Amino acid sequence: MHAADELYRDARPGGETRVDPPSAGEGPPPGALARGPVAKERPQWAPSSGSEVSMADPAERKALVDRFVSGFVDSAIWQATLAVLEGAFPGLGLAAMLTRRADDLWRTMDTLAEGGAAKLGLPVWLDEAGMVLDLSAHRNGRPEPPGKPRASWPYAGAFVIDTLDPLRYHRAVGGPLAPREQPQTRPVEGDDTGVVIVADLAGARVRVLDSAALWRYAGQIVVSTLYDPSRTETRARTRRALRALQRVVFIDPHLGLGLCLQIDVVRTPRCLLAFRVDRGDTPRFVRP
Repeated sequence: MHAADELYRDARPGGETRVDPPSAGEGPPPGALARGPVAKERPQWAPSSGSEVSMADPAERKALVDRFVSGFVDSAIWQATLAVLEGAFPGLGLAAMLTRRADDLWRTMDTLAEGGAAKLGLPVWLDEAGMVLDLSAHRNGRPEPPGKPRASWPYAGAFVIDTLDPLRYHRAVGGPLAPREQPQTRPVEGDDTGVVIVADLAGARVRVLDSAALWRYAGQIVVSTLYDPSRTETRARTRRALRALQRVVFIDPHLGLGLCLQIDVVRTPRCLLAFRVDRGDTPRFVRP
């Protein structure tokens, strides 16, 4: 098996992240639930798993989403998200607008049951792992991304991958730093880390985009960006990056859509937050 395929197998739902190369024939047991890489040991940063939460129970679902949103808006991945939104939607002042709203963001967002689905502009519903979207009307007519995606580390604990414009460098909010001056502090294994991915969500090549499909697509992008077959050290670095991910944010500038995943300690992905950005309007956040 090619090394890149092994790394992707580690990232996909049902795979297992390991330090040693997987042996031939390894894989998920028949009928296993789709889930992301399973850590062999509980990371020190990890809160309660959340895997036992019933998304069908309104009280349990609300508690899970409240914990996720509270941690999300107080993290490096939130700052990286703001930096990307500034570049993806220039002139709207989104970083300043959302920074002011961060403290009460969870109290002002809509739920799917309260009409939030209409505000996302796509068919969306709830399953056992969070929000699910139907991309049927948005799967064709997009140009292929130019060249290899590029990763940048604007903040310690978060990195950005741009698959649409690899020459764009997403700067940290707060100063016009040139790329050579930009801090490149990479998180150590076990840190609370996340990735913001700028991508065409139709590139996941599925009609119905659920949490497992989003996590699989994120794994493909992370591997294709960080792994270089000509540099053996990138193999272990890519595995560490996948294993450390706790939050994944997708931003599709064409759809004006953002989707936020939580990856729990047993590597189960849950789509617990979405937002829509229309030019000239305040971003609208929606939760399950």
